[in-house]
Amino acid sequence: MRMPRWIGVLTFVALGCVACGGEAPQTPAGPSTTGAALPGPSSATQGATIRGNVSAGAPLAAVAAQVAGTPISSPVGPGGGFSLDGVPAGAVQLRFVGSGVDASVALSPVQSGDVVSVLVGVAGATATVQSESRNAGGKVELEGRIESLPPTQAANTLVVDGRTVTTTTTTAIRDGNDAAKAFTDLAIGQRVHVKGTLGVDSIVADSILIQNTNIAIPVNVNGIVDQLSGTSASFEFLIDGRKIKGDKTTVFFGDTGLLGFSALKNGARVEVKGEMRDGSVFAVRIHVNGSDTEEPPQDESASVEGRLESIAGTKLALTLEIKSSGVTTIVTTTSSTEVRRRGDVQTLDALAVGQTVHAVGTRMADKSIVARMLQIKDDEPEGAFVIEGSLGGLKGTCPVINFGVNGYTVKTSAATKYYPDVPAPGAKCEDLKSGTKVEVEGKRQSDGSVLAEKVTKK
Repeated sequence: MRMPRWIGVLTFVALGCVACGGEAPQTPAGPSTTGAALPGPSSATQGATIRGNVSAGAPLAAVAAQVAGTPISSPVGPGGGFSLDGVPAGAVQLRFVGSGVDASVALSPVQSGDVVSVLVGVAGATATVQSESRNAGGKVELEGRIESLPPTQAANTLVVDGRTVTTTTTTAIRDGNDAAKAFTDLAIGQRVHVKGTLGVDSIVADSILIQNTNIAIPVNVNGIVDQLSGTSASFEFLIDGRKIKGDKTTVFFGDTGLLGFSALKNGARVEVKGEMRDGSVFAVRIHVNGSDTEEPPQDESASVEGRLESIAGTKLALTLEIKSSGVTTIVTTTSSTEVRRRGDVQTLDALAVGQTVHAVGTRMADKSIVARMLQIKDDEPEGAFVIEGSLGGLKGTCPVINFGVNGYTVKTSAATKYYPDVPAPGAKCEDLKSGTKVEVEGKRQSDGSVLAEKVTKK
């Protein structure tokens, strides 16, 4: 069975620079266990330690994990385990290299001695932070989407971005309006912020904050069908280790029209459009390549990643110029274009010149791309920045405070404005509290944080 394409990283970090020289992997490290208790800092080790798991389409024996800009490198073992020791303080960029893989991703700034858990998605040259949590003194915070619930999991247990979370009778579950909720209010696809302690094989939750109740998580998967089983009423198969399920509601397309379940075979190359459901992808629509379809003969898997050079037009029909390796691609948006930052849905207002953007959509005859999804990968230092979500980890004293929003550190100053500003006396810094839903507008700083110019309560 081929391994999934997601990378789970249990990180004990401090962040570094962007360039990195690749080193060939040596003896593979042993596999690590998802949800196992993280070791504490070693007194013999200066700096930080990054421990984690890797799953990728390339052979794991040929993949190495590196800290960019340093000689620190670790081979990835057959079970996906790796360990990076002595990571220096500063900004860190993780790089994964090997057969068919060369992807880098930046982590949020941390201090030496912090233990950070990061879930990273990787495919080829693309890596994305899906969730990030920190652990100090046995305490841990985890932020991500709920992937599984009972009856697939044990009673009062859930899986958040690959990590098992156990609740007790004292676990406080609340929503963004600070209203008390029950375990039964949790749903697959919700984004949650978990605070708790590390158990032997799970995080024991002290509190769970429901940040986003949008449970529809669209997923596109392309690849070769493997281990097909079942009937048209209920079937499943694997693509690069990812489990795909379907039933009688799944629609099949080919080259000149609708197809039936019989078109699906082991070895067939397909494009699956679906939704995340309890740890697998439920197929809403399957396009079987090489069969005849009534859809336009355009390349639906077209994508480009690069610097956003310009933004023209008006919402919702924007025209973007994305430059990659010296080549500029025109990308247009529509009312159905989805914008995401670290897995969370944003608006088109979040786009800014200078960002690194990954666009996926339909290739048109003039070589432009009509975007289905725009993923903001990084922001230009001192560039405009917009993000929306629930704040957490509030620290400091007004007017100078800092807090987190979806993995980003936000800092305020005496110049920060607060909205809505009516009725008098209007919103102010003191109104903010953990769990408040906000939109932050500001500028990305060189250390990866955001200096807020405007904070709006939603």
